[in-house]
Amino acid sequence: MDISSLSPQQQQLLLQQLSSGDLGGATGQMGLELAGLLGEKTRAYQSATEPFVRGAQDLLYKHVPSKMGGISPAAMRMAGSGAFRGAMRALPALGAVGGVLGAADILAGPDSGWNKGMDTVAMGIGGALGAAGGPLGIAAGAGAGKMLSDATQWLLGDKMTTQEKDQRIMREALLALQNRGIA
Repeated sequence: MDISSLSPQQQQLLLQQLSSGDLGGATGQMGLELAGLLGEKTRAYQSATEPFVRGAQDLLYKHVPSKMGGISPAAMRMAGSGAFRGAMRALPALGAVGGVLGAADILAGPDSGWNKGMDTVAMGIGGALGAAGGPLGIAAGAGAGKMLSDATQWLLGDKMTTQEKDQRIMREALLALQNRGIA
């Protein structure tokens, strides 16, 4: 909530309440404004994720047939439930968080240049595949791409933790110093 979005009368009333020490009235009004703003953002997020939710529902309808043919009543109940819709609404946000964390790992992580390059390419491919879902889809796809890249590197590479890698580097450095007669 930005104070400049209030009308001059609302700004004056807020200043009067604050200067008179009536914090209850002032904070109550600000709380109402904040709740209204939160409601607007929630509605915007719901409308942004609605195509994803409907797509997941359509997949259930198409791929879970009933024994008699047509759509399974259990699939219809599940796809229409609030828990399913809520879970489907949360997935793009979780994917977006994964995309942001993946980018931070590439920028600030201790991995090699080749590892970072592979992660970057995987995030780019994932983001391109998720582009149909808009900005949230791009971020979710990038997060999934980074996750697959990390899993591939772990499966095909050495399975050491960062601490084990650091210990190996220290042992190699000590060995090199000993070979030179320094240590």
